[in-house]
Amino acid sequence: MGEAELSDDRPLCIDLFCGLGGWAEGFVAEGYRIVGFDIDPRFAEPYRKAGGEFVLADVRTLDGRRFKGARCIVASPPCQEFSTAYNAFNPEKRWRIRDGSLWAAAKRIAKEAGVPLILENVAGAQRFFGRSGGHYGPFHLWGDLPLIPVSRMKKGWSQKWSKNGRAGHNTARSHVAEVAKIPLPLARAVARGFL
Repeated sequence: MGEAELSDDRPLCIDLFCGLGGWAEGFVAEGYRIVGFDIDPRFAEPYRKAGGEFVLADVRTLDGRRFKGARCIVASPPCQEFSTAYNAFNPEKRWRIRDGSLWAAAKRIAKEAGVPLILENVAGAQRFFGRSGGHYGPFHLWGDLPLIPVSRMKKGWSQKWSKNGRAGHNTARSHVAEVAKIPLPLARAVARGFL
């Protein structure tokens, strides 16, 4: 992302640990330009199909000062170590965080950029981020939450999401990224909150 690329007139959102593009779908639908960063090249094609610009990079190496023009930063670091399912099958690793480098990187980048940060992760991460957050269906958001117009989300989306088998303890490991994908109504509501 060079200086010329930042001249786009649309509001900019930076998407750290972007995965399959759940945030991208919602922010693009609300008129944003969104640039996603992830270390896994398998996410490039799905992310671009979601409407975002994909950059293959280790988030821990990014300099937040290059994102000073962004409206917000969203981050969805991998959360397997904090999920209920992970802990049920790996009791010896329960609630252990290796070094916090992923979350620390997101917080550092947002601070360097001087823009709001929304961090999405499972409920257990709350002990590391305090109580400034919200619970939206199976998702938990922390950070600089805007006023999220939840009433404008489709009624019952979180219950449907849980009932269709995408959320639960029997999910195959190959579908972890799909399970963790931010639902479109939630992503759009957050995007609207920053307009």
